[in-house]
Formats: sequence, structure tokens, C-alpha cells
Amino acid sequence: MKVLGVLGCCMGLLSGCAAMDLFQIPLTRTERELYTIVLRDTLQRSRLVPPPGETPRGVLFPTARQVHSSQELLLHDSVVERHYPNFIRFGLFESVGLIGTAPAGEGYGAGLFGLFPDRLDWENPAGGHLFTGAWYRLLPVEYRFRWFDAPDWSIGSAALEGLQLSRNDALVGILPLYLRKRWYWRDLPPYAALSLGGGVSIFPSQYVNLFGSAELGSLGGVNLRAYAGIVLGQTPANSRWSGSAQGTSLTQPYAGIGVSLMDFLNRERELEEEWQYHRHSAWSVGIGQFAFLRSGTERSIWTEGSSPLLTGMVARLLPVQLAAPLPQLPGLYAGTALGSIVIMGTDAGGVGILPLRLGYWQELVPGVLALDGSAEWLYYPSSVLHLSGRLVLRTSDLTNLFLVAGFASGSVLRATELGWDILRRSAHFQGWYIGIGMGLLERIFRRADLWYFH
Repeated sequence: MKVLGVLGCCMGLLSGCAAMDLFQIPLTRTERELYTIVLRDTLQRSRLVPPPGETPRGVLFPTARQVHSSQELLLHDSVVERHYPNFIRFGLFESVGLIGTAPAGEGYGAGLFGLFPDRLDWENPAGGHLFTGAWYRLLPVEYRFRWFDAPDWSIGSAALEGLQLSRNDALVGILPLYLRKRWYWRDLPPYAALSLGGGVSIFPSQYVNLFGSAELGSLGGVNLRAYAGIVLGQTPANSRWSGSAQGTSLTQPYAGIGVSLMDFLNRERELEEEWQYHRHSAWSVGIGQFAFLRSGTERSIWTEGSSPLLTGMVARLLPVQLAAPLPQLPGLYAGTALGSIVIMGTDAGGVGILPLRLGYWQELVPGVLALDGSAEWLYYPSSVLHLSGRLVLRTSDLTNLFLVAGFASGSVLRATELGWDILRRSAHFQGWYIGIGMGLLERIFRRADLWYFH
């Protein structure tokens, strides 16, 4: 038993070191090609120098033409840099709602995708009997695995992951190591694939996670996945993730449905295609959008007193605007975000998880200036219809500024359970607003960048 324990510790340390090495691999591979350019030039100078005096006609004399020939050789080096994607998968956040991990009444009821509990208490959420657990992953990455002479193998990790299997039992891994094999049956985005994979974590929980999945994505960084697997492990003793002071050993099969945003997937053949030739499927993707608002309410969330200049805000986390593959309506898009907040004042506001957007993107100056009109439905935990129009100015590759005007109508509903004082006075509301905002680490694409229109 001691030998097995030592071997297990050694394997865990090796997997942890390998996972740390994965996060040191650059996401972009740069190749430099050195060319030596040779310029050869031959110059001939011809000069006619007539001899002095008279030259008799009809008598052969040596030519008076003088010819001088010279050659020049110029060598100089030219360096060309080519940039390629270096990853199979790189994402920011993945959330999975797990099925069948605990008896009724003992589950961690985080709901569909692990994001829709019936009660917004993340320490002890109340959900239905179907989704009894959740699996969260932060910064998942995968790189090509070359040990097997077969395509579509990858090795990966995550900065942090947690499997909440019941209300009292959870497994938490920092830098777990995963190996995965995919089989694709769709060659165009969004890719569709089946996969088998397994992973191991050594700290702070020790576990092995074996699973199979059906995957659809990536489309603008949006992915849907269905999982089935089994996890075997042990929670640390005297930890907040364990139901006992001695730790808990777990062997738990599970199934689940998950979603991920800002989660990008490359086929192996795409690793040999330069970044500049990659085609995209979204008008914009980014970390966030934020705008300061001025509305008709007198109750500002920023200041106290009458006639405030700024009264509220609009914010979106991980927003994406997916272009519709309709050549007749090239600017039509469907969008979502991990979370969306519309607050016009302390008496008017709502919150949405994975809201639904439908809009139209019109380029005024391609890659520089655009109009964006959209209708957004925040259905959980608030119920809000949000109409807005934006004038968007791209200031750099990853930032933009915009002017916005909009209308919102709805009710806060269960968002009051978040405990935010700025929403406690909000019931049913409606009103107009204007504002100015900024896209944070948000990439805006041109129509020429979208693969639908090529």
C-alpha cells in the first residue's frame, strides 16, 4: 500500500508539472523565414575614340571603339514572420449542469448548464430533482498531443475546476491534467464531434475523471457539450468541500449538459493556416461591455441628490454577436453573454444569465465605424425586454467606444435575492436612456473576415 501511495504521489506530481508547462506554451506560434536576396547587375560602357589625322578609306584598321564591362553583386537578407494558432482549445469559462449525482433533496441544484438555480444562493442553491450537481472550469486549454501517430489527440488542463456532486461533496482541482481524443463528423464550423477523455488531479482534491462527450462548436467562442462519465476521488480532510472531518471518498457516475463562452477550438489542419487567413463567425467577441447611462429616474446608483448626471449602467460579461449565414441579410446576428445587467436607477433594473439577443450590424466604415441595433430578452432571474441602438467606433484591435440609446421594460423578479441594495427598490419598470460606453478586450470583425460570405 505504501508503494502504491508513493507511485500515486509521483504520478500526481508529474501530472501537475506537465499541466504547469501547458500554461507556459504560447497561444500563437511564430515562424521566421530568412531569405537571401541576390541582385546581379552587368554594366557595359562603349566609347568611340577616333584616331587623330586622316584615315584612308578602304584600308582595315583596328577599331576605335572601346568597351568596358563591369559586374556588381548585391546580397541582403529579408526576414518574413508568419503567425499561426498554436492551440487546439483555449477558453475562459465552461459550466456544466450534472445529472444523477445525488439523491433527491441532497443535490446541489444549480440547474441547466449549472447556471439556473431556482434560488440564487450559490452556497446552497435550490433546484429541481434533475440537475443535482455542477462542473465549472476556468481557463481550459488543450494542445496537440503528438505521442500517438493519429490525428485529433490533445493534452490539456484548466487553471481551476470544481465538481460539485452534491450539497456537501465537491472535488476541486488546480491544474488537473487531461488527455482527449476527438472524432469529427462535420468539417465546417460549428464543428460536431464525439470525444473520449480522462484527467487526473492531485491538489487540493485527488481524483480521476473519465468521460465521453458530444460537442458542438466553436461558433464565435460558443460551445454546447453533453457529458457522461465517472469520477473517482477523495476530498481533503477538514476542508469546506468535504462532508466529514476525515474527508470523503467518492465514486460517482454522472451525465451533464454544458455551455462555454469565449472558448475557441481549432482543428489540427488549422494550426498550419496563418492567423490572417482564418475566417470567423461573429461580428464581435469580447471580455465585456460597459456603459454609463442617463435615464429619467431621479434615483441614481452612483450619487445621491436630485438631478444626477449619471443614473445607471449597462454591462455585459463575455458578450458575443454571431453572424447569421444569410447573404440576403448579411448584418443579422444572434447574440448572448454569460451575464447582462441593465440598471437605469435604484428603482429600475434587471439582471440576466445567458440572455438572448437578436440584432442587425451595419458597417458604415468597414473595420472602423458601425451601427448596431438589437432587441435583448433577459429571462432569468429578471424578466426584461431591452431595446438598444449603438454607434460603435473601433479604437484598436481590442477596444472600442460607443454611444448608446435604448428602452427597457420589465421586472427584477428573483434578482432581489442577489442582495444588491441598488435593486431592492426595483419592481416593474420601463423607461428610456442614453449613454456612453466601451468594449473591453472586444474584437470587432469586418464582413470580409466572416466565412459565411466567402
